[in-house]
Amino acid sequence: MKTLSISGREGKIEALLDAPKVSAFDDISVVSCHPHPLYQGTMHNKVISTISRSFNTLGIEVIRFNYRGVGQSEGVYGQGEGEVEDALSVIDFIRQEKPKQKIILAGFSFGGAVAYKAQSKRDNILSLLTIAPAVVNFPLKEFQVPSMPWCVIQGTDDEVVDPTAVFSFSALESKAPCHIIKLNEVGHFFHGKLIELRNEINAYYQPRLPLWNNK
Repeated sequence: MKTLSISGREGKIEALLDAPKVSAFDDISVVSCHPHPLYQGTMHNKVISTISRSFNTLGIEVIRFNYRGVGQSEGVYGQGEGEVEDALSVIDFIRQEKPKQKIILAGFSFGGAVAYKAQSKRDNILSLLTIAPAVVNFPLKEFQVPSMPWCVIQGTDDEVVDPTAVFSFSALESKAPCHIIKLNEVGHFFHGKLIELRNEINAYYQPRLPLWNNK
């Protein structure tokens, strides 16, 4: 784990680089977007940490970051739009460091909405991963649909985000291959289900990464 300080529009963005023990895909990085900052969401959220462990197991580095006003990141809450700018700043930082780097853009809850909004604004996005994305409180229909492979993981017993709304949005709005994973008896915060979540992420990406990386 390495601490990073990334320049954003509102000042410095606090971030962590989670590097795998053995790198299998040097030209792929994951950018991970955390839940709502006004409801204790930070880059240390357990689902965000699980995303890092999942991709590190696959040999891929992950950068998770705090939105403006969270932790040591400068600025104040940006009503969702500012947080998209923060995600784009992290992607741009990676491109500056590694010009040919491809990005897997991931997010949980509010972070899923942030990732969805950000995916169409850069051309080096390899895949989109949204976990229990906030499709109701942060309507996404006005944004460009994904043109890259998209994986949605959603618990059927989610008490925060309406699962039906997530399934309907994912099925109707995507023009790219959209893989929907429904986890039975799983709530919004994945209590007691983090290992299952990690296994699902690994099962989706492990067979696909070599194919995508050779395109």
